[in-house]
Amino acid sequence: MIEYVNPFFRPPSEAKSFILQATIGCSHNNCTYCAMYRKEEQKFRVRPMDEIKEIIDTATQSDLIDDRVFIADGNALVLSKKKLIEIMDYLKEKNPGIERIRMYANVGDILRQGTSNLKELKEHGLDMVYIGFESGDDIVLERIKKGANHEQTVSASLILKEAGIMNSAMVLLGMGGTDRSLEHAEATGKLLTSCDPEYVGALSLQVRPGAPLYEEMERGEFELPNKFQLVKELEVLVQNTELTDGYFFSNHISNYLPIKAKFPEDKERVLAEIRTVLESGDESLLRPDYYRDVINQY
Repeated sequence: MIEYVNPFFRPPSEAKSFILQATIGCSHNNCTYCAMYRKEEQKFRVRPMDEIKEIIDTATQSDLIDDRVFIADGNALVLSKKKLIEIMDYLKEKNPGIERIRMYANVGDILRQGTSNLKELKEHGLDMVYIGFESGDDIVLERIKKGANHEQTVSASLILKEAGIMNSAMVLLGMGGTDRSLEHAEATGKLLTSCDPEYVGALSLQVRPGAPLYEEMERGEFELPNKFQLVKELEVLVQNTELTDGYFFSNHISNYLPIKAKFPEDKERVLAEIRTVLESGDESLLRPDYYRDVINQY
């Protein structure tokens, strides 16, 4: 029986992947907006290799592993190159049909690993990492204790390109609050342009109990933009984003205006759709608050 430390998290696109919880929690775990890894039992640690292999053996025997594996938790790239290669090689030895292996990563771990290590990890099966950019505004990034600035995020993204590993970047509408709403959106679009990731996922900030930002909001020190302000941020974000050949999504359930687009060809169409909604001021064109309320329960 495989024992997971709950709750654990994965990107929506990894719904069909086997989740290998090789680490517990997040090694950074200082971001003020995040309540994901705050429980005592989620304190960061690395599972011993024999335990990881036992999980793989159990999953293999139970036919739980098909062609996709997501290595959890919050930033498995913190593991050494040697350990990651051992894990991926064992996965593929036991399950030769594996086609892709992915994980969360943060900017610091990418910079630490460097191009050479990442090229080796690519050779052993790692084809994409998910990175929480959140914002391109250095003032916001410092405020939320992200642990990386605009320039470092660009450097990490260029390293991934050199290594041949795809980049799925996540950004957060509303992260600048009402006071830096448009500055945050513009700087984040410019960051995406400089990083040129293969995938962009725009989510809307939800401030949950347990996150330091929740306490700031309770004290009146942070104000979340309203729904049309968030849609305006989406417009400014899209307007400032140029991708060579990438996908842009805002279809996460947290968003008021879901979008699926391929850049650059769909950019003008998307801008026109957003502006139509903004000009109308019609809330019926937005996703109901019900959906945001549902995920706030979890």
